Amino acid sequence: MKQPDGFADLARYYDPIMDHVDYDRWFVITSALAEFAPDEFTHLDAGCGTGVLMGMLRRIGWNSLGVDLSLSMLRTARKRRGDLPLAVADLRALPFHREVHLLTCLFDSMNFLLREEDVEQALYSMSSALTGDGILYFDVVTERMVTEHFDGRDWEEDNPGFRTYWKSRYNRISSISETSVRINTGGMAMIRERIYPLSFLEEAVHKAGMALLAVYDADTWKPPTKRTTRVDFIAKRVVTAADERQFKEIREHVLRCLY
Repeated sequence: MKQPDGFADLARYYDPIMDHVDYDRWFVITSALAEFAPDEFTHLDAGCGTGVLMGMLRRIGWNSLGVDLSLSMLRTARKRRGDLPLAVADLRALPFHREVHLLTCLFDSMNFLLREEDVEQALYSMSSALTGDGILYFDVVTERMVTEHFDGRDWEEDNPGFRTYWKSRYNRISSISETSVRINTGGMAMIRERIYPLSFLEEAVHKAGMALLAVYDADTWKPPTKRTTRVDFIAKRVVTAADERQFKEIREHVLRCLY
């Protein structure tokens, strides 16, 4: 059964709406993690959206591929960034098997999966896509992010050539945040995300056959606290003592560059 495209009404406005997002941070961390990859490697951006990170990486010569469930977002990516290698694909059923050396799944794409079994299947699919020495970098937003910045808020934003109207509510029982967005006088688009306990995500990574190198607060690259709003996960299918030493150097590089 064909799934509805939740970004059909938002895709062409998405980049100016998200102009404030710090893609440079993801670029720095992803580039640093490439130290684990061979000289010639394949990078997959799963949940690539409009291809901003892909475009940045391909400009420095990367073999970056992108998949997303939203055809509208992929069409916008092609329109804005040229003939990128893109395909429609579900995080839970990625069309790769032991082919990807570095896999990113960022900007809370995992939060868009609304059932625990969906998250587990997505992580298994990502693990299956990775080569034996492949590495995964994904992030999630926390309940703190939702309650501090979105829950119970109604607001408007001015953008170049259009105006957006927002309304966000968070259900603490279901852990699902619902944010509606209207562009000018058009229809409402609904964005739903689920907040998952970090303990569940860590266990899901292990169940998918991977080992964690790090679970860090995205704003500090230190262990998460009660104030953490976004969490970075770094995992490999196989982690050796040499990997841990190398990751320590990568972390020091990231801290120097960003924090």
